[in-house]
Amino acid sequence: MVSAQDKSRIRRSFESERMDLNAFAAAFYAKFFAACPEIRPLFSWDTTQQEEKLLASLAHIAEALDDSARLDAILEQQVAMRRNLEASDTHFNGFIGGFTGALSETLRPDWSAETEQAWTRFLTNVAGKMSFLTPR
Repeated sequence: MVSAQDKSRIRRSFESERMDLNAFAAAFYAKFFAACPEIRPLFSWDTTQQEEKLLASLAHIAEALDDSARLDAILEQQVAMRRNLEASDTHFNGFIGGFTGALSETLRPDWSAETEQAWTRFLTNVAGKMSFLTPR
């Protein structure tokens, strides 16, 4: 469950005039692959398409923040597309660290500890739902 205050911080991140989605996506993948180099070979070396997919997914997730059924449906779709990746807790942690690190760089000086905590709680919630949704 994501609090109303966390949702507000997450939305402000997306709506910030400093948000450069292309710079964010490139920084995210650089950080994610640095944290989890073993997962790098599972992705195309040209991450342009992957960055576009990430941005589209983020837009859908942001739009569904207030609709848990819709958010769950989006996450189920994401799990279905990534079944063969066999993501581990280490990968989720690398994802979350790369994501918040890239947001921090992109949104600075608008980034705050509270915004980082909101995103971390949200992404941890998402990761937990995706783990739960992943067939065993």
